[in-house]
Formats: sequence, C-alpha cells, structure tokens
Amino acid sequence: MWLGSVNCKLCMITSRVGDLARLQRPDKFPEILAELSKLVGCSSRSEAFSKSFEAVRRLVGVRDPYSAYKERLAAIGRRVAGSIRRRLEQLSWDLRTALRVAAAANIVDTSVLGYRPKKLEDAIWDLPAIEERVELPPRVYYVLDNMGEAQIDLVVMEALERSGIKPVIVVRSEPYEIDATRDDLGTYSVIETPGNSPPVMWLEDGFILAKGIANFEAYVESGRAPALLLLRAKCDVISALFSVPKNAPLVMSGSTAKAFARLAAF
Repeated sequence: MWLGSVNCKLCMITSRVGDLARLQRPDKFPEILAELSKLVGCSSRSEAFSKSFEAVRRLVGVRDPYSAYKERLAAIGRRVAGSIRRRLEQLSWDLRTALRVAAAANIVDTSVLGYRPKKLEDAIWDLPAIEERVELPPRVYYVLDNMGEAQIDLVVMEALERSGIKPVIVVRSEPYEIDATRDDLGTYSVIETPGNSPPVMWLEDGFILAKGIANFEAYVESGRAPALLLLRAKCDVISALFSVPKNAPLVMSGSTAKAFARLAAF
C-alpha cells in the first residue's frame, strides 16, 4: 500500500539516489536506479523502502552506512534530552507533555521528499496539530526511530515508568537509514524485529507506541496490535491526508490513522 503512489515512489527514488550522493558513491547511480525500477512496482511501500535501503548497503559495501552520522545525532539528542528532563521534573513528569515531546522530537530525516527540518532544540516544544488521548496499558512496546530522537525517547520512557507503565524498546535488527539499532543503544535491553523492515509490521499483540513516518505508514499498511503513533507530518502526502500544516507533530491512535487512510483512498 502506497499512501500517495506518485509522491511516495518519487520519494523513494530521490531518497536512495540521495543516500549514494551523501555516501560519496555516485558511481553506483546506474545500479541503484536499476534496482528502483523494479521496486516501484512493489505493492508494499514498506517493503520497497526497506529493500531499496538494503540495495544501498550492498552497493556501498558497508553494513551501517550512516553509523558516524548517527553518533553525531545521538550527541545532539543527549544534550537536548537534558533540558527535557529538567522540564518534565518541573511538571512532575506529566505524561501528556512527555508524549507531545516524543512526537515533536521526530524532526530529523535523511530522505523525505522536499523536507526541511528544524533544529531539534527548537522543535521539541511544538504542540501537536492532532492530539488523541488514549489510555495506555501497564506494558507497551516502544518502537524507536532515528538515533537523535531516541535519546529523548529514553527520557519519555522514564515518564512512562513513573506513571506505572513499563516500556519495552523495539528496534530493527538490521540498519535502516539513521534509525537506532541494538548496537547503537549500548546496554539497554531491546527486542529486535527481523531485517530492516519497520518493527510495527512484526508486533501482533500488546500495545504499541511507535515513532516516525516509516512505522506510521507500515502500521496503516499492516499493523495489527492497538497503537499510538507519534510523528511529524513531514511530507505533502501525510499533511494532506490529515489536513494539517506540513511538519506538524501528530499524536494519533492507529485506528484513527487507518480510518483516515481508507477514507482518503490515495
């Protein structure tokens, strides 16, 4: 399922060519374009994006091509997380504020077509354009996104714990763009889902808190467990789908996201 067939496929093409440009391998442009010419016919957006990044990794011969960039993002995220912790302490670890921050922190991206991010420290207090209140169970899967915001998510997870909710960290087992993996998280205990596809595709029970566009789109496509999705409307497709300003934070249940996608009939 592609939310917006033309724009999403163009996004995949520009993303993967852009990956090779950033990784200083323009010599591989012909090969990635050949791969992409096959993947644009894939019925699953999530599968196409995952396989296309696998192709980038194979072409550059590096398991985690963005590892150095992820380290820089993590350093920025840790610095910003300190100010968030101080603010949440002032607010007695208010969970609503923490979830707003989790959505607002979804600001960094390497590959969304036409996207221009704000600095993380300037973005974290942006209020959501859509904010759905969902009662959380005592245990949730917390599906991470990129390494910068993952440092903030660790503080958000502390807010969950202080509210009596146990978060279980979930990541992809293989690198995907700048997303966090087990290797990036040091001693933190995590659940790994197979390959580099979005983890929400593999979670069939429990309750999911999922970060970012890739997990959002995968959930709309094939999510099964109840979920709260925390992201920014980084692209024109999602902005139009929910009639919100581009780059607005969203705090939305999985059922609402699926209902909008069905009605829009992109």
